[in-house]
Amino acid sequence: MSGLAHYLEDEGLATVIVALVREHIVSMRPPRALWIPFELGRPFGAPGNADLQRRVLRASLALLDKPASAPLLEEFSEAVPLDDDTDWRFSGALDSTGVLAEAASVTPIWNKACERLQRTTVGISGLAPAAAVEFIERFHSADPMLNPRGMAPVSRARFAVDDIKAFYFEAALAQGGHPSARQLHEWFWNGTLAGALLREFQERARVSDDKNLRLIASSLVPAERCYWFLHGLESP
Repeated sequence: MSGLAHYLEDEGLATVIVALVREHIVSMRPPRALWIPFELGRPFGAPGNADLQRRVLRASLALLDKPASAPLLEEFSEAVPLDDDTDWRFSGALDSTGVLAEAASVTPIWNKACERLQRTTVGISGLAPAAAVEFIERFHSADPMLNPRGMAPVSRARFAVDDIKAFYFEAALAQGGHPSARQLHEWFWNGTLAGALLREFQERARVSDDKNLRLIASSLVPAERCYWFLHGLESP
């Protein structure tokens, strides 16, 4: 969208970008942008909050009244509103003896979620959920899991990470409820062995000698959950 803004401005059309990823705006330098500190997919805030959405819209349109001789980037000043479901709890008990045991304990809960939702997004790696966890756990070991034909190991690892996250997040919805993205992320990244496994895998990928692993590292774990972010280091 930032590139398109430059093109439209060259044709005489004024533009404003409502941006969720600050790094992209800083890099692309569109003429006018309002950075919104909301979660991805919600540039105008939580669904149903019309007052907040109007305030975001007014703040973005107000940029059109300001001089744009240089790239203009402003930050939406309101704090991120919480939309937590205070009644939500994960419906099962997680086996804490190891990440594979934990995945096994999640599987029957995930099966119930699939029945309730009548769909799943798990499967792009070509591995069953527990196998995806094992693939990542053994990826950097002296005894890596055999990679099935049809996909390069790094590509399968990238998709296995996505499958693991989907597997756990779908299981979290087995009993319904409306947990916020913040709740789900706090539960997964800070409360499960799988979350810890993916953070460790991301760190190994970030400093790997394999350039293909380094290329996927930044897309594995949300930035705010990464070791480099939490410790004030430079991003990958």
